[in-house]
Amino acid sequence: MKYFSFSLFLFSAIVSSLPTSSLARASDIVPLFRYFPQTWNTQSGLPHNSINALAQTSDGYIWAGTWEGLARYNGATFDIYTRGENTGLPDSGIRSLFTPPKNNEMLVAGSRGGFTVLKDRRWNAQKPASSMINHAFESSDNSVWLALEDAGLEVRFSDGSESRYLTHTSAYRVIEDKDKRIWVATNIGLYLYSEGKIELASPTHEALAGPTFTLALDQSGRVLVGTEQGVWRHTAIGFSVLHSGLVNESVSSILLDSQNSIWIGTINHGVYRLSQIGLEKLDAKVGLPNNRIFSLLEDVEGTVWVGTNGGLFSLRRAPFTTFTKDQGLSGDYIRAVLEVDDNSVLVGSSSGLDILKNEKFQSVSSPLGRPISILSLANRDSQSVLVGTYTDGVLLYRDGELIPFLDRSNGLPSNEVRAILKAKDGRIWFGTAQGLTSQSLDGSLLHYNENDGLPAHFIMGLAEDRFGRIWIATGMGVAYIESSVVHNLTFPETSDAQYAFSFHADTDGIWMATDRGVACFNFASQAVTFIGKSQGLPVDKVFAIGFDQRGNAWITSNQGVFLTSREDLLASINRSKSQLRLEHFKEEDGLKSRQINGGSQPSLFISESDNVWLASAKGLANTTSQSLARINSFSIPVTIEEVQLDGHVVSSFKGDGPIIVSPDTKRITFKYAGLGYAMPSRIEYQTILEGYNDSWSARGQVRIAEYTNLSPNNYFFKVRARYPDGDWQEVDVPLVLSVQPRFTQTYIFKIVIVITLCGLIWLAFRLRFHHLKRTESILRKRVSEQTKSLELQTRQFEYQATHDELTGIANRRAFDKHALDLFRLAKTSSYSLCLAIIDIDHFKQVNDCYSHMVGDQVIKEVASLIANSIPHDALCARWGGEEFTILLSRHDTDQALDQLESIRRKIKKHDFGYIANNLTITVSAGLADINLASDYDRLLNHADQALYYAKQQGRDQVVVYKHS
Repeated sequence: MKYFSFSLFLFSAIVSSLPTSSLARASDIVPLFRYFPQTWNTQSGLPHNSINALAQTSDGYIWAGTWEGLARYNGATFDIYTRGENTGLPDSGIRSLFTPPKNNEMLVAGSRGGFTVLKDRRWNAQKPASSMINHAFESSDNSVWLALEDAGLEVRFSDGSESRYLTHTSAYRVIEDKDKRIWVATNIGLYLYSEGKIELASPTHEALAGPTFTLALDQSGRVLVGTEQGVWRHTAIGFSVLHSGLVNESVSSILLDSQNSIWIGTINHGVYRLSQIGLEKLDAKVGLPNNRIFSLLEDVEGTVWVGTNGGLFSLRRAPFTTFTKDQGLSGDYIRAVLEVDDNSVLVGSSSGLDILKNEKFQSVSSPLGRPISILSLANRDSQSVLVGTYTDGVLLYRDGELIPFLDRSNGLPSNEVRAILKAKDGRIWFGTAQGLTSQSLDGSLLHYNENDGLPAHFIMGLAEDRFGRIWIATGMGVAYIESSVVHNLTFPETSDAQYAFSFHADTDGIWMATDRGVACFNFASQAVTFIGKSQGLPVDKVFAIGFDQRGNAWITSNQGVFLTSREDLLASINRSKSQLRLEHFKEEDGLKSRQINGGSQPSLFISESDNVWLASAKGLANTTSQSLARINSFSIPVTIEEVQLDGHVVSSFKGDGPIIVSPDTKRITFKYAGLGYAMPSRIEYQTILEGYNDSWSARGQVRIAEYTNLSPNNYFFKVRARYPDGDWQEVDVPLVLSVQPRFTQTYIFKIVIVITLCGLIWLAFRLRFHHLKRTESILRKRVSEQTKSLELQTRQFEYQATHDELTGIANRRAFDKHALDLFRLAKTSSYSLCLAIIDIDHFKQVNDCYSHMVGDQVIKEVASLIANSIPHDALCARWGGEEFTILLSRHDTDQALDQLESIRRKIKKHDFGYIANNLTITVSAGLADINLASDYDRLLNHADQALYYAKQQGRDQVVVYKHS
């Protein structure tokens, strides 16, 4: 899908010749450049770029007939229908689509005489014609008229009879007039059918006796004929040319729209519109995909669709109209816009100043002999406007001319003037790139910059509040001047804001567009509150904020235009967590660029009549609250397009009758569409699945709803749609789902379960007495077994309390108890006793290099080697981590040293390779005897000191504690 900018050429301006009543009606008709154009082609999903026929069915779908099939459009995607059993067509080439006004069907016809009728989503194939059908038409008596290529006219009357006429001609179009007469356009002239006879309608008329291609009715029910010599209208006295500007055109299609304008499609020169404002033309030079026109359609919302040889084209009344150089502007980069007192609009761009009057732009000549880049505009009085420029100071616009007013040569600090303000006291304020200047009524100038208290000298915005204070937006913050004194405004630290672009003065406060959203300074509380991303604003930087008479708040940014309400803004200020309800306008809404300019004033202007003007990077954008309300008021048909069960499309779904869902289905998906084309991307949806929930669920713009693991029940799925703030339109018939239960969820299964449970209970009572005695003996046996088990558990607990879980040797607790007893006995009995502490050398490296699992294996192996190497009356224990203790009773120091040296060598020589490759282990030991220790703790301390010395002296050795 593509969006185009186009200009249009008025071939005949006939407004001045219209009567007053016609002018009143013409006020509802706007020039074509106010329509928003869009184009679709094969890259957008169409099967072919030649759009032979167009129609809108009663359910709201737009249909396009092409040489490669029939395309159905829902506002977002195309679904394609081709030849085959589904449609009943012998060929995919579609030449004709016709929707009879009195029923809900569509006649589809085309190549190889294919003819089918679509009604209620069902295709009903009809008997093929003898050759290609150029047009299928159903008259008021239900007779079907088929215009055939090279085979004339075939009529299938409502009574079942058939007739053929003009069998050696090519018939192109059939129509019925208000008097029930049938007209036929053929390659040899215009024919009229009456009472079984067909004859030339005007045999002596040159244009009507030659090829005639299309037919339509005007607002009075008179026949319009498209020929090689323009369009001719039938009247009571014969035929007259519709418009002299069309007499050289070969006309292929005609459309009468809802405003009684006549659209004319030509064979090689694009489209014309004849309306109360004149004859306008649209061709490939200004956006039409191709100048060869095949079909025309107006949908129920007033969008006009054009079928060309290069794709599908539409013209719709989008929310915004954007004026560019194509409509007469001097430049597209707009910086300031101002509606002046005479209802004219001044537009300042990088290329000069323009004035818009009566939908026409007129450039204002530069007094400097070169283009002037405009930055700001402000009314000086009812007769003149001050114009701030980028390099030329301030000019004065008066009586259609620009004259120099003030620049650097006569007191202005800079020629770059981004904001101008005429205060209530008559003073004029100029915001420049080098500070702020005020001009008194006597012409004297007063300057302000950083030395006077301004946050910065670069001025972007000015405003006056109801107290007469002048507010200044600078590149480094915001200030206001009261009684010639500058007061700086401090933003809350939590806002992360640094500066503002523009202001809007309100009764209770001043609104600011800042680099971190919208801010409001409340006059009463003297507090600044911000509304930013945390409240739902999608962007940081906003350039302008303004309010219309309806209470709408317009906010501009580099990412488009946001629309909310004053009420919502105040709610977000009073409740910081309140989320804004926003409408976001972008290119698809009529903007040529979503970049709305800022840093100049005014870049947003809202008139008293609610005309909203926006300065954008690609033209002057315009909308009104009324135009939005008009679009939002459209009633949108909504339809359920597809149902999927676990990803599989329900092929039998026709929108009626229940859908049977098997109990194994996990996920049910509904796809739906609101068939509105004025703002398709802005359609809002809500869904409800009655039987599952009892309230509508908001879906935003999402066209899909999914439900998982639904319990067995009957459900009713409904969907409704609307444009923002419009009325909800609900689907005509809800979709019924019947989720089937599993057998285990059926009543039969539940009854069987109840009966079975009753039988089991009865059987249980019967068996209970029999089991009582067995239970008694079993209980006795269990008590005995439990007693033995408890005794075993007790022994296991006792063992675990005194033994290390990893190595199986004594733990520290058991060692301390036994060693303390032996120490006391050795002291009282005066026999020798030695204690050693052994530590595995570099054990941390073992864990780091090989893993903690390998480390555990090493500890177990070392413990085993120690336990197997000590005398039977000695005691060893795991002291903790990689440390072990040995208590050698009745061993003096030399004997104990020999014993420990033997253990150390044994460990050093031991092969640890089965645990980890190339793994070797050494130990260090500290030895102490009882003679130098007064108590057990002192003995432990001596052994620990000796171990420390062993580590210090290089490890892999035994050190005996000696009193120093």
